[in-house]
Amino acid sequence: MCPAFDLCNKKVVMFKDSWQVSLPDILLEGKTYKLLKSHKVHNITTCIACYDMPPTIPQQSTQTIKFSSTAWARPNMVITLHILHRLALNIVGQKLTNFESSHQLVQSIHDALIAHKDAYELAKMLHQDLSIGNVVIHEGIGILIDWDLAKLIAIQALDFVVIFVTKGTWQFMSAYLISHSQAIHRVEDNLEFSLYVLLWTALKY
Repeated sequence: MCPAFDLCNKKVVMFKDSWQVSLPDILLEGKTYKLLKSHKVHNITTCIACYDMPPTIPQQSTQTIKFSSTAWARPNMVITLHILHRLALNIVGQKLTNFESSHQLVQSIHDALIAHKDAYELAKMLHQDLSIGNVVIHEGIGILIDWDLAKLIAIQALDFVVIFVTKGTWQFMSAYLISHSQAIHRVEDNLEFSLYVLLWTALKY
């Protein structure tokens, strides 16, 4: 993720390209932002453009899955296809670690939790990766970004979600998720993430 210049609108935006899991009913990040906006979720950025790279181009999708059944591959190692997904966001925020006061730090995490609460209650979605890199400060407000691991609550119980998808940034994950590798995300886990973000940032900075 890095700043980029929007030639059409003559402004700086945030550009991101990432490898996202390609499975049925898993929303790509650009579509997730649009869903959140449609439910009027607070304290999130706006996705102004998103694009899935054509899967017909070999370089735009992971190739490891082709070799998962070969003799030299690690047995019982689940591999899933990822595709290259690009999007542009309308703001460029400051890192959470650039907070100007302890009040701004706590307020920014509080703002991110409002976004999390709205997403859960209005859009029926869990972020699943509330971490220090996924909260930015923009004009004094905490913004929750990086919704690429977000999942609709309705599909949380599906096996492929548990098996294939990384559940967050390790140092901020809940104790329960770390000790239960096949556990399904709960809202309680996501709230615990925010506590560790606050503690980690306060102690380090």
